[in-house]
Amino acid sequence: MTHEYLLSICMMVKDEEKNLRRCLEALRDLTQKNDVELIIVDTGSKDNTVDIAKEFTDKVFFHKWDNNFSEMRNITISYAKGTYILILDADEVLTDAQLLYKYVSDEKYRSYNTFSLKIKNYSSSGGFTVLPQERVFRNDGTFMYEGSVHNQPKFKKPVLNTEVYVDHYGYLFHDRELREKKFVRTTGILLNELAKDPNNIYYRFQLAKSYGAHREKEKAYEEIKKAYRLIAADKIKKQLHIYVYGTYGLLCFENNRFDEAIRVCMEGISLRPEYIDLYYIVAGAYVKSNKSKEAFTAYEKYVELAGKYDDLAISADGSIEMSYLDTRSLDTAYTYISNEFYRNHEYEKSYEYAKLISDEKVKTINSVKALLKLKKFEEIKAIYAGCVNSRNTCESIELLIETESENIPDYDRKQLWAAFSDGDGPYFILNRFRSAEEAEKEALRTRTLKEIDFGNMPEHYADILADLETNPGYVISILKKLKKSRIIQYVQRLYNKKPEFEEFFEQYALSGPVRDDDINALRVFTGVAYVILYIKAAVSKSSGTDFEEQYYTIFKRYIEKGHCYIKSLYNPERLRLYYRTLEDQEDVFFIALNYAREALERGNTRAAINYFREAARANVYMVGYMKKYKDELFGDAAEFGDDLDINGREE
Repeated sequence: MTHEYLLSICMMVKDEEKNLRRCLEALRDLTQKNDVELIIVDTGSKDNTVDIAKEFTDKVFFHKWDNNFSEMRNITISYAKGTYILILDADEVLTDAQLLYKYVSDEKYRSYNTFSLKIKNYSSSGGFTVLPQERVFRNDGTFMYEGSVHNQPKFKKPVLNTEVYVDHYGYLFHDRELREKKFVRTTGILLNELAKDPNNIYYRFQLAKSYGAHREKEKAYEEIKKAYRLIAADKIKKQLHIYVYGTYGLLCFENNRFDEAIRVCMEGISLRPEYIDLYYIVAGAYVKSNKSKEAFTAYEKYVELAGKYDDLAISADGSIEMSYLDTRSLDTAYTYISNEFYRNHEYEKSYEYAKLISDEKVKTINSVKALLKLKKFEEIKAIYAGCVNSRNTCESIELLIETESENIPDYDRKQLWAAFSDGDGPYFILNRFRSAEEAEKEALRTRTLKEIDFGNMPEHYADILADLETNPGYVISILKKLKKSRIIQYVQRLYNKKPEFEEFFEQYALSGPVRDDDINALRVFTGVAYVILYIKAAVSKSSGTDFEEQYYTIFKRYIEKGHCYIKSLYNPERLRLYYRTLEDQEDVFFIALNYAREALERGNTRAAINYFREAARANVYMVGYMKKYKDELFGDAAEFGDDLDINGREE
């Protein structure tokens, strides 16, 4: 048989305008060659499919669809005049056309009659599976397809397993109704076939997969277990139907049967040591079973095999579809291994695996954790500089640095600050200030306070204020720029950092000027008072002693200013209807406590008690002060009982 071309690309299409251009664009490196032809058979398109096809080839033919896939495939083949035929669908993309051409044009591969490609099937979940499939065939006049539905190529051996990938997008079902129809149709066919042949292993396996894809996990598990039982007693059947193990192991895992998943996967591995999916599933089952050493070993083997999948014999096995070669699965393994090395103080190895992670945020965090332990501050700086467009990632890196710097010697901390003092941006400004000599700090701080928007900065930026305890007005003015949660963080950091600030904030809470109509000043005051009261309550509880009287004085001022803050913040007319739904529990505390006092003024003691308890539940850290305040507010009200527990109930 003589041939005019080296390669004929044969396609049959119908209403594929959404996919076809993407497919044909990827083939340009092939179709522009003189020894390659593109044949497209249209079976009745009603959209722009034919117009798109004619942009890429003049060999567009028309044949009416006759409900027989193989017959239509064979019609496309009948036009082929190439030595080899590539079968491709419109919802597929050949990822490396030049690589495919090298295979079919290289004399050393001329003894092969068939070439197997790797089909990467993408799903709507964002992952993909990989299945080797024969797609390039010698055009010897006898090659054809058989089967009206599941059309199968009748090809000749030997077969060459190649590293050429085809991306297949046909499983991206975003239409829920379409997915449901496909599920009903598929399961209906399978159930009918199994009614006639209940011991058909492949149909039982496919039914389990259908139920699994439909999220009917328990039914899927029961079906795959039936398939397994049909092969369990026969080693030859186990090898022949090895694909059962991947789905069985996964469904055990998804049904929280982790011991069974481990047993199944290890049995499958003993039969096919290259079965990559089984290592991934068993690693996850070990993690769930708190067997970190075994999980680590399984993940290591998984990434080793996944990295050389194309070279493994199993990559040519068309019965095994690999589900865990995608980046998300690899990231899970790399992250686990990196974390285990970190936990075992093997920081260099932890960093090496962190660099393999594709997810940029996870990669960054794991890398910085390891590099901090390795004291490679310049490398951390380079990573940080590369994340300047992601404030969330930068803040995560800063938090790691700040947390770690608390636990390292002063010399290393200064080296860390020095590394981060040379650059642009708030964190570099902060560390320039930290690294400066005392004589330079005042001038630097003046510039720094102008350049940094403290309203958006996390708590470690409070260090710029750390020696301003003698300048209360300036500190309070900075705190006024912050949200309530940030005020508490800043105050807590300063309060714990220097004893002078403890005295400064306590004096401010006792007698500092705070106007009742200044909402920013009220927000700062309640934040400062909250931190003091919280810390002193914890000290009192741990020591078993009563808090000092001055802190009760601060508490009473805290609730008075808190009432003023609430009046400035909310419209009081309808507040009673919705205040319980507020997310800020401190606001609920102030509101409920005020309602308790109002109820007492009206003589409604029972309502006052209920509101008081509600306030205690909303701000449990104040219960110690609330117990004393209860006696002052209610006196000998018998309805209250003897005491108030942490949940606001009578004891």
